[in-house]
Amino acid sequence: MLYIIIFILKILENALGTLRLIIVSNGKKIEGAVLNFMLSIVWVISTSMVVIDNNIYKVLVFAFGSLIGSYCGSILEEKIALGNNMLFIVSKKHKLIKEKLKDLDYDNYYINDNILIIMTPRKKRKEVINLILKIDNKAKIISESAKQLVFK
Repeated sequence: MLYIIIFILKILENALGTLRLIIVSNGKKIEGAVLNFMLSIVWVISTSMVVIDNNIYKVLVFAFGSLIGSYCGSILEEKIALGNNMLFIVSKKHKLIKEKLKDLDYDNYYINDNILIIMTPRKKRKEVINLILKIDNKAKIISESAKQLVFK
């Protein structure tokens, strides 16, 4: 039973750690601090269960829980998809793409004759890319993480 508890706590710890990193990198400092508080509690409990005695099986369960927790955290990050992406689209059909995207309320503008830049929430990135590829399946799309700058 102790092995299962260690395993679950490590999964929880790593998933919370991944989530905290994402939240802090998106500017949510208070939420990140609260998650770090919870993360610390889970870490102390799980680590103390392993360090108390020299049981190699506890260490292995601890490490395996860490592996699974890291993977679960990555999946969780994809599902939450906080933040924005900047899409750079090179297409001869950029005018048609712009018209279609206007209906979806995306900020976009031209740089030159064939390049369109679109800021989109990460959650809608696939939807936007699919729409672009329906219009022009030869379009070149570059995606970059983006953050809106606010000057006071």
